Order: sequence, then structure tokens, then C-alpha cells
Amino acid sequence: MLFRSDQPVLYLNGFPFPDNKARLYPLSFQEPQEAPDSDFDLFLNNGRILEHFHEGNMTYRVPGIQEETPERYLEISEDLAKERGIESGHWVRVTSRHGSLLIKVLVTHRVFGKQVYLPLFSQEGPINILTGSHADEATNTPAFKETAVKITVLSDQGSNPLKALNPRYSGKPTPQMGVEVER
Repeated sequence: MLFRSDQPVLYLNGFPFPDNKARLYPLSFQEPQEAPDSDFDLFLNNGRILEHFHEGNMTYRVPGIQEETPERYLEISEDLAKERGIESGHWVRVTSRHGSLLIKVLVTHRVFGKQVYLPLFSQEGPINILTGSHADEATNTPAFKETAVKITVLSDQGSNPLKALNPRYSGKPTPQMGVEVER
């Protein structure tokens, strides 16, 4: 089977093997190399958001995108916010075994329990200062999702880091159906 590089959807008609089937390799579950404990009681998750690719090096140049998400934030659950007396806009210090940063909090229903979420985009510096140098054994990629942190609530209260015009407030967190290449 010939695979063209200009296919709109990859692997729709099979994979590049003689039988057109994918090759899957089972893995055994391994505990994270860095887990929450009594000193670092939260689990840091991180990733991209719709508005910004990676750290926003290019997307922060677009005024409309910058207006929707003008600053980075740490998402925490409503339960964790209630437990620690935190509101959206509160400044906190997020500390891991590797570093710390100051950031505003966004209280949200998108994370649960003792997990916090930090989008990758940042003009103030990468979140990698919080993550360790350990790697996933199967892929040898950085284990960025295996970081235990703690937060210290600071006395400063700022404005909500996510502006009201952001699509997350409309009940439709994804304002379009996929990437509109044709448009």
C-alpha cells in the first residue's frame, strides 16, 4: 500500500506494514518515579491548552489569543480550593523537589482532588524548573507528568487569570470543531 504524505487523515486505510495492521506493544504499569508524600502532597500535571502551542513563543504574538489567556495559571480543584481557602486570582508558590515558581490560581472543575494542572505556556519561564530529569523507561522521553509539588498560599490576591471572554466560560471549551484547515 502506498502512503502519501498529503493524506488528510493518516492511517485511515491501514498502517505501513504488509498486513496494514498497527503494531502495539504492551507495557507493565510502573509506579511514578516521583510520588506525592507528606512534604509534597500534590501531583502536578501539565500540558498544552487550545490557545497556545507549547510555551506560546509564537502564539503570544497574536493579540486575540493573548487577550483570552494573558498569563499563566495553576488550575486547582474546587475541593482543594475550599480546603485551603483559595480563590481564583490568589498568588501561590508552587514548589517541587527541583525548583519553585510564583503563579496565580484558577479554581476549576477540570481537575480533581490532590492534582493540579499547569499549562505549558509561559512568558515568565518554562515549567521545567519544577520537573525532574528522570525519563520514561519505555520511550526514554522526559517523565514530565511525574512531579510531586506543594503549594504555599501567599497573601496577595490578584485578578482572575482567565478572562471572561475565554471560551471555557461559555460552556463550550472548544470553540470550533477541530483544526479548520480549509478556512
